[in-house]
Amino acid sequence: MLVYKYRGGNDEKTFERDLSSIINNYFWGSSFDELNDPCENVVVSDKFLKQTKAISSFFSKKRNDAFVNLHTAFNNLLAFNKRIGIYALSKTYLDELLWAHYANSHKGFCIEYDSDLLISSFKTEKVFSYSVLYGNNPPEITIKDITIKNDGLIYKMTAYKSKRWEYEKEYRIVTDNFGKQSYNYEAVKSIYFGLRMDKDQKLRMMKQLSDREIKFYQIEHLEKSYKFKATYIKNPFSSELKYMTAIPASVTGRDAVKFKILEKYFIRLTSKGNITLELESIISEEEIKWIATKIKNELFHTAERLYIFYNLQDIAWATSHFEKDGLKITINDFALNLK
Repeated sequence: MLVYKYRGGNDEKTFERDLSSIINNYFWGSSFDELNDPCENVVVSDKFLKQTKAISSFFSKKRNDAFVNLHTAFNNLLAFNKRIGIYALSKTYLDELLWAHYANSHKGFCIEYDSDLLISSFKTEKVFSYSVLYGNNPPEITIKDITIKNDGLIYKMTAYKSKRWEYEKEYRIVTDNFGKQSYNYEAVKSIYFGLRMDKDQKLRMMKQLSDREIKFYQIEHLEKSYKFKATYIKNPFSSELKYMTAIPASVTGRDAVKFKILEKYFIRLTSKGNITLELESIISEEEIKWIATKIKNELFHTAERLYIFYNLQDIAWATSHFEKDGLKITINDFALNLK
């Protein structure tokens, strides 16, 4: 499924922030307090409290203590939900109100994601994703929602909004902490320019993303209607090398050196990342520094520890790792004779 994020744009600071997030492959998961709906996180717990009180009356004091603990756990979970991050998206890129409210009256742009690729970026973490449900009243919590995994409660607290917001057709990704969230760069499929977006900003965006497989579209107004359409724009800039596939000639001082990403993962709980590259040929220590820094800044910028393995002919020719004291590089002596 394709989902969309509208971005602001007209002032330079906001534009640079949003463009940087695409270049560096992350989104910002907002806390409840940062969202524009003051009724976020509103639930009705009266039924839950009545159910536990009614059931506890049938048990001994020891069992009653267990229900008191259940209430405490429930309150703790409510507090935990204050820490989660929410990335609010939409299922449409053609809504006039969304362009007005979230893209600075068409001065901004809209990012198109492949939701499957976006969510699979978190395969080592616990995330939730779903379409928002709209109603006239807040959701009601019951004992059934207080499961071992607490999925029901998290769903009730993050997937419901007032019916007045229904036009947004919102789709949410919920992470266990708010803030920066790294994702698979292949998840970004297209970018749509607003009707009033600055021409220079469009060109800068296309130039800086010219090595990506991202399509660009211009939003246009359909005459004699309130509707819009999107027209494909060919990127006037080109790049011989695709993103994250080679160390360019401008760095090597000779021909570009190609590489392939074999595997990568990041475990947020330990703040540790691992990535394995298959190199086309031996590279210098300075070239290792260049690619290691690029990978750290653009693919693993939230990792405190990052381990990079450089394979050559299926042999671990070299390794590098980032710790708190910086970058360390090791070249395996037994592999120095590889050609």
